[in-house]
Amino acid sequence: MAEDGDQCSRIFFRKVAMRRASKRVFQINTTDGRTLTSQPEVTDEFIRYYQELLGGNTRDRVIDLRYLRPWARHILTTEEAEALILPITPAEIKQAIFDIDETKAPGPDGYSAGFYKAAWPVIGLEVTQAIQEFFRTGRLLKQVNATLISLIPKVSNPSVVAEFRPISCCNVLYKAITKILVQRMRSTLDTLISPSQNAFVPGRSIGDNILLAQELFSGYNQRHLPPRCP
Repeated sequence: MAEDGDQCSRIFFRKVAMRRASKRVFQINTTDGRTLTSQPEVTDEFIRYYQELLGGNTRDRVIDLRYLRPWARHILTTEEAEALILPITPAEIKQAIFDIDETKAPGPDGYSAGFYKAAWPVIGLEVTQAIQEFFRTGRLLKQVNATLISLIPKVSNPSVVAEFRPISCCNVLYKAITKILVQRMRSTLDTLISPSQNAFVPGRSIGDNILLAQELFSGYNQRHLPPRCP
């Protein structure tokens, strides 16, 4: 049942128009001090900024593993490596889809995780085949990798593109593929990640290393304290 104000009424479309107007960026300053006011110029400035930030098409690079092995903390065993490349099962794909929060904003295709879950009896087989084909061939439809970038102001009155925080809205198929990769790698991460790395690791906090550094530097000029390093 549609809640109050959600029906396709005059009030609804008025709210949509007001929200759209309040979120529009009417002007932006460039790095060389110019102020852009026309919508095409503002749009081009955002596109230029993120093209420079994110880069263009990637190129295939050949990496010589001989230079990396001396720095590797742990090299996967044959059993660990084979477990990572086992064929992706339908159960893994369904679990990845159903683990996505239904309230997350949809990607460019407009389909949310809630749609996939509700329509799974109808679309489940085709979704499974599409994801399995990606892992089998390494090829992905370009549109699946398309992303909407929503701009959230970092300050009350942003004047340059850098004062907006980009939030990426990816398609559900893309999210499912990344979740499957994460689940496969999770079993080996503890042996690959250094114990001293605290950022971006579940159960660890980047603040721990900051506190450790402060503790090491604290009191270095006091002779009566014991040595901090062996």
